[in-house]
Amino acid sequence: MINDKEKEENKTTFNRVSKRWKESIDKVQEYEIVNDHKEVLESPFGLTSFNIEYQEYEKAERLKEKFLKDYKDKRLEDVIKGKEFISEHGRCYQIETRDKISLRMLDPKEASEKILSNLKLIYGIGEIRERILKENGYKTIEDLTKHPYFGLEASRFLEILNKRETSQVIDWITRWVSKSDPLVLYSSAMHKKENFIIFDIETLGLFSRPVILIGLARILDDDILIYQYLIRNIEEEPAVLKAFLSHIDEQSIFITFNGRAFDLPYIEERLAYYRMRGELEKPHFDVLYFSRRAWGRELPNCKLKTLERYLLGIEREDDIPSALVPHFYETYLKTNNIGPLMPIIEHNKQDLITLAYLFFKLHEEWG
Repeated sequence: MINDKEKEENKTTFNRVSKRWKESIDKVQEYEIVNDHKEVLESPFGLTSFNIEYQEYEKAERLKEKFLKDYKDKRLEDVIKGKEFISEHGRCYQIETRDKISLRMLDPKEASEKILSNLKLIYGIGEIRERILKENGYKTIEDLTKHPYFGLEASRFLEILNKRETSQVIDWITRWVSKSDPLVLYSSAMHKKENFIIFDIETLGLFSRPVILIGLARILDDDILIYQYLIRNIEEEPAVLKAFLSHIDEQSIFITFNGRAFDLPYIEERLAYYRMRGELEKPHFDVLYFSRRAWGRELPNCKLKTLERYLLGIEREDDIPSALVPHFYETYLKTNNIGPLMPIIEHNKQDLITLAYLFFKLHEEWG
């Protein structure tokens, strides 16, 4: 049982963490990202509102104490199977897991047909003109290449689509529709699942603080391969960034949850801090955009944990609020006890698995 003195100490700590995060949130709100339809983006960290209740904090504190007790005097290497990732930027701890996963996405031909059936992607064509053109036999943009007025632009778009220049396809489509439109998602089906890089980061704060963990997932046949790169001390951050970059090539496609507004800019800022180079201009499918459009009216909100609970039937055990990840990591640094790292690693892993399922569920929803 927690006595009155311990409760007072918990409240003091809670107020300190609360104050720090509220100050960070005020900064975030200055940079709120709003899409074409004025949809304010939510962050998986709950940055649009400070939503850590005291009871939730108390529960997390009890969890932290449990892990501190269970893992006292234990070494990370003995508890979690992994290996060192070594590069010219130092070393960090690499954790790999492999699980079975059943995922279905649109067939590339089917996705292409859905995109080409929307004549409004061609300049000068709206709802009425599209209806008239289809009545006159121009059913697709491919048909439109023979049109005396729209043929030239239709041919240009068809060429980009056939070359599978995804970034250009997305840029073209989003001239006419929202970034959350199913047409944007369809363009992801032009790529092999093996090219997807699903990633999520954990940090010590919101601005100019170290990245403490980068998790990424790759899909291979019916398996999901998860790579997590953890810093055991602050000096290992450059190695974690290098480890992330080591997975990226010319074919890479990014899949994130609010990664456009948070994860990717954060990584770019940390790379710049260390004067490290990384080619991160990749096609990027942010599941938050699509989730708000697909399920936003049906669910209380579109936070990741809400989506996984209602759509996937997942209820997490021993999970910590994202906002308290820095607090847990700082406890690890102060005590040299690996206990608080355990829920951080598991939290990040579950985020990746949920993100993979949600991305492919969108294909099912809009297929």
